Amino acid sequence: MSDFTLLVKSSPYTTNNHQTALDFAHALIRAGHRLCRVFFYQDAVFVALNSQQPVQGQETVCGQWQSLAQQTGTELQVCIANALRRGIADTREQQRYNLPAATLASGFVLTGLGEMADACHDSQHIVEF
Repeated sequence: MSDFTLLVKSSPYTTNNHQTALDFAHALIRAGHRLCRVFFYQDAVFVALNSQQPVQGQETVCGQWQSLAQQTGTELQVCIANALRRGIADTREQQRYNLPAATLASGFVLTGLGEMADACHDSQHIVEF
């Protein structure tokens, strides 16, 4: 059994990397490995935007990540600097910067790059998508 961290960097709207990462995450869990965290960086942070509306009859990629986190206890970490630059904020940052609304979807947490550094130390495998 190995510990994994996933680093997702691409937008959920322009590539299939999020779906590939989700499929990989489910496969490694089925194989008995542990998914320690998923870190969303650069345009991947758009997945944590709470105002997404899926195509009728389909679940959003955001919802798929939320389901994975609920089933496995995996933390979904969103780079705070990238998120704020793209208009994604939790309640704390919304108040801090006097933004009109908190836009971070439930199940996601804003974190700094220090968390990714910890992941490099704590996980046996870092897989980038």
